[in-house]
Amino acid sequence: MYAAVVTALKAHVVNGRIVIDEPVDLPDGAELRVWLYDASADGMSAEERAALERALERSLAQADAGELIEADEVLAELERP
Repeated sequence: MYAAVVTALKAHVVNGRIVIDEPVDLPDGAELRVWLYDASADGMSAEERAALERALERSLAQADAGELIEADEVLAELERP
């Protein structure tokens, strides 16, 4: 399996085909599932969208570096008064 976590890729449609904007490390013939998301319909401004994308990039870098927090720890913190 390519990844044990969800991986988001930015892409555009060109001549009716989905074209990924960045290189991917997948073997030829790899099967993918694609879920469509209309970013223009979410009500975010361009600045908010850019800030979210930067935050997600930082988060992925932290996960890649092993800087993770267990979900149980997060949930316990949220339940504290």
